[in-house]
Amino acid sequence: MKKKILIFLLLTALIMSSFIINSQAKEIDSLAEIASLSKLEPIGSKSVNAYTELTDVKASTLPASYSSRDLGYTTHVRQQSANICWAYSSLASLETLLLKSGEKVEHFSPEHMNIWGSMEEDGTGWQREDLVSDGGYSYIPMGYLTSWNGPLLDKELPIGSDKEAYNNANSLYSTDYGVTEIRYVNRDTPIETVKSYVMEYGAVVANFNADTVQYMNSTSDGFYCSDGSLPTSALYGHAISIVGWDDNYPKENFSTSYSGDTPDNNGAWLIKNSWGSYVNTNGGYFWISYEDAWLFHSIFGPSFAIADYEKLDGSQAIYQNEVYGATTQFSYLTDECGVAADKITYVNVFDFSNDFPVLDKVLFESTSYDADYTVYYIPVFGGKPTQETYLWQELSTGTVDYTGYITVDVDDFELPEGMGAIGISVDNTRTYNENKDKKGYEYIPNSLGVCEWLAYSGGYYFKNQGETGESYVMYTDQSNPILYDLMDFYDKYFDDPMGATFVIKAITKNPDFTPDPTATQVTPTETTEEITTQSKAITLGVTLEYIGNTRLNVIADASGGSGEYTYEFSVNGEVIQSYSDQNYIALSLDTDGSYTVEISVKDSGGRVLSTQSVTTVEDGKIVIPGENTDPTETITAPTETTNTVATQIAKAYIMGDVDYNGNISIKDATLIRKHLAKITDFDEITLMLSDVDSSGGCSIKDATLIQKYIALIDTPSNVGQTVMLTD
Repeated sequence: MKKKILIFLLLTALIMSSFIINSQAKEIDSLAEIASLSKLEPIGSKSVNAYTELTDVKASTLPASYSSRDLGYTTHVRQQSANICWAYSSLASLETLLLKSGEKVEHFSPEHMNIWGSMEEDGTGWQREDLVSDGGYSYIPMGYLTSWNGPLLDKELPIGSDKEAYNNANSLYSTDYGVTEIRYVNRDTPIETVKSYVMEYGAVVANFNADTVQYMNSTSDGFYCSDGSLPTSALYGHAISIVGWDDNYPKENFSTSYSGDTPDNNGAWLIKNSWGSYVNTNGGYFWISYEDAWLFHSIFGPSFAIADYEKLDGSQAIYQNEVYGATTQFSYLTDECGVAADKITYVNVFDFSNDFPVLDKVLFESTSYDADYTVYYIPVFGGKPTQETYLWQELSTGTVDYTGYITVDVDDFELPEGMGAIGISVDNTRTYNENKDKKGYEYIPNSLGVCEWLAYSGGYYFKNQGETGESYVMYTDQSNPILYDLMDFYDKYFDDPMGATFVIKAITKNPDFTPDPTATQVTPTETTEEITTQSKAITLGVTLEYIGNTRLNVIADASGGSGEYTYEFSVNGEVIQSYSDQNYIALSLDTDGSYTVEISVKDSGGRVLSTQSVTTVEDGKIVIPGENTDPTETITAPTETTNTVATQIAKAYIMGDVDYNGNISIKDATLIRKHLAKITDFDEITLMLSDVDSSGGCSIKDATLIQKYIALIDTPSNVGQTVMLTD
């Protein structure tokens, strides 16, 4: 029988300190070793508390192979520009989930996550200062995405942007998607469960030891490390996105010149990497054996699947007392045997005084697998959540059926205006009683995710932003209710003034929210001159020059915006020229295939526009678009020695500019209304320019979005963006 928790708070702090602390996970020396010795980016902690998921998934219910790439659920492979593989892999996985869910997806901005996951001006946040060389941690993308601080689109904050551009982008744009569910994966997670995650969500973010010199095969498309005894100093931490598997992938393909080792069995995961699409003949994808010794290892931090999201339309708001997510688990209340309390209520206090009066969902993080939880609304009196439980409003109950970030529907609870609290009671009494006599059972502590500082002997990895009055912990000892402000708890028992904050978030909505189509003005935050300059759309013209059989010149010419343009060019997701004054690139294309050239321009105000052009090479020669030739004749492109140039002009159009006058005005919205009333006909190009919400058609919502753009109201739309069309 489990012993009662011993609470001697009234006797002496010395006695309590010996009973209350299960483990202080915040000080992690193994992380220090990785940071100082690892040759790539360190991305996690050895002490991550993510437990094995029991699963009903049976191997017989899963196919022998699966590929999100083959199903069209992946975006182009990119080439990471810094030690931020964790940003590329997590955003690629989110892009895959969205594509699988039917969303229209562009590349998200890894630079936005990179800058977000660095030191704040007040010294808090992730203690990363060199945004190119410094590695990161798998906690960063999880906190970033579940706090709805991102993602932004890559064109809204491209690679190479600085903090000034980051701040400007945050003032101009907001994310369209808020992640609401993340499921942890570790080495003990059954392979069937991981496969089910890949199949259901499209991808799993995973970490491994990426020593390509020692363990990558000669064709750079197969990786296998068999040595699980490598010291920390020999590890190359790297994050990738698993997008498929093949149970029959030949084990012989993993043999390397270094070790010659092969796995015992066939079978491998299909990996989407971030080292560019030209590193092998598989387009930048590669295979990693099921038996790799370091894949999913907790020394690199939690691997995870992004499992669900909220599509944001302005009607939702998220209340949170932290934005960085869970850096460890609060499981410090124990008895003399080190066993956690049976039932604990974790509480966050919020001020619900705004225009979003309905509680829609509650998000929290926990690794108390199979424990029971209850979600409460708790009144706040005198600045503190009441301990009178008869006043609590039960909102939802359930079971922690996976470790990670959990979101619970609460049936549109109408929030009392003003200060209130959300409580999560976690109770593992049932699961303990059901499993205590089973052979090999390991007790899982009662815990909730907490945003707590991380340190090593030489300094900090992360400094949190805890405040008194934000988080509370409640439990009962011998019928006596006990309430602690979490900051006071840390200060008293850990001598820790930095404290911590519980990862409990309230997602609210305004059921009466509708965009205001009559809005014509907003309160300016800049001078009139600045508003006029920023609202003037950037236009981007592109000239494609075909010279000889294999040479393509791409010339960009921007106008509008605030001038002083810099240009970036990439081919199939790989940056060829970062932002510079040079407005052209010369490409030599002689390998058959399709080449997507992306051209981006950034003005002095930080605004970015991008467009793409696709060029095809067949039989070693560029296919020149628009050439009217007899299909039975052999097409021979002019050779470079003739100095003949075939030029194609791709004309720039502005989304929302349906009258083609180069500006967005109320006339454009009026024309859409006339078209919907069948007063005006639109041709194919005009219909495309009017579809600013990317819904696939023209609707009254498009007219409304254009009006909001004119009024400088930030909206999730394509109004003002430049698209390139060839007449």
